[in-house]
Amino acid sequence: MNKHTIIGFVLTGAIAMALSGCGQKPASSGMTSQGSSGQNPVSSSVVPPTSKPEVTPTPTPVESKPIQAQIKAYYGDEQATKLVEKEVTINYPEDKEKYTTALWTLKKAPADSKLVPLADALGFKSAVLKDKKLTLDITISGEGRLGAPGEAMLLQAIQKTLFQFPEVDSIDILVDGKPVESLMGHMDLPHPIKRVK
Repeated sequence: MNKHTIIGFVLTGAIAMALSGCGQKPASSGMTSQGSSGQNPVSSSVVPPTSKPEVTPTPTPVESKPIQAQIKAYYGDEQATKLVEKEVTINYPEDKEKYTTALWTLKKAPADSKLVPLADALGFKSAVLKDKKLTLDITISGEGRLGAPGEAMLLQAIQKTLFQFPEVDSIDILVDGKPVESLMGHMDLPHPIKRVK
């Protein structure tokens, strides 16, 4: 065998070895996790979070203090023949409830007096102010109804109580959501009752 043939065999073997190594995948430098089937390798590039996500605490609702006001309330005198004005303190949670809260004072006379509450038969369901007109929805029970003089005083008491608020220019009184001709059958009930200027 001559020298060139030997060199040829050696080169051919070296090339064959080099080519057989090219088909293999290089080993990964990171760790992989395989299931029993050897599939689904997990990449090591996923880094677990180092800190917990910030949790914002839910604010607890702050209870607002009730609004307090001094108002004038109206009752019948001991003989229920004339109106008597008394200053009372009312507490209400928000401004829109000021009117019904004021009217509820007409149902119970101050403890230290012999005044007569005129609104015994009434329940005040809602009072909504829009464009200076207060729409008042009431209910009337069978008990505590008044005669003609008492009904006239009751209407006066309602008007005086509500017209002390300067934002109210007129009052529309509804009974169970409907306009009626009279509260208790004696006095006409205008729709609306307008403030006397």
